Amino acid sequence: MRCYFNLVSSHHTITDEDGLEVADVEEARTFAREAVTEMVQDGVAEIAHCRGWQMEARDASGTVLFTMGFEAVPGAEGRTAEAPTKEDGTYAYDKAA
Repeated sequence: MRCYFNLVSSHHTITDEDGLEVADVEEARTFAREAVTEMVQDGVAEIAHCRGWQMEARDASGTVLFTMGFEAVPGAEGRTAEAPTKEDGTYAYDKAA
């Protein structure tokens, strides 16, 4: 199934135009958790958390599958020195389907 991971606040939405092919909602949730964790480690989530942003997962029909706040992952209280990267130098939220 195709899943889209948008960043949303009460006033704005940053839309994932490409989405990612996942086996099921649980795989989508795992991907979202990894992406949010990396965003926290990069310090991106520190700003997002202060402004009320969340990651929202939608299926291809537009149905919201779940939302995940940046406080939902370890380390959301503060960022670490350096974020780990994949072998190709990308982060989970940089993956294209």
